[in-house]
Amino acid sequence: MSLTPQHTIAICFDKKHSDIAARRLEYLAAHLAYVENHLDMIFVAGPILDRDGETIIGSQYIYNTADHETAISLFENDPYFKSDIWESVHLHPFYGAAGTAVGGLAFKNNSASS
Repeated sequence: MSLTPQHTIAICFDKKHSDIAARRLEYLAAHLAYVENHLDMIFVAGPILDRDGETIIGSQYIYNTADHETAISLFENDPYFKSDIWESVHLHPFYGAAGTAVGGLAFKNNSASS
């Protein structure tokens, strides 16, 4: 099956420094303002939590663009990116195939050929 990506996903894990939580807090207001100003380009985003359900260990974004350069620009202009909190960052094309966010089983409605 050939799939046409609809989004770009960014998965980011924080550096393991003891000051990362403080740095996140320092840049939180600027980060949230940036997100609010670009809400039309964000399908879903939020923190990645440790298994304790409380400690933030990273961030995840799914952007409303399959264009890699547009996603990189959105990502690299986010104050969290500029604050250098992440140890690893992965941006990839993303196709939402199933779930409530895509209205069920999107792959059954896709006219993609095998």
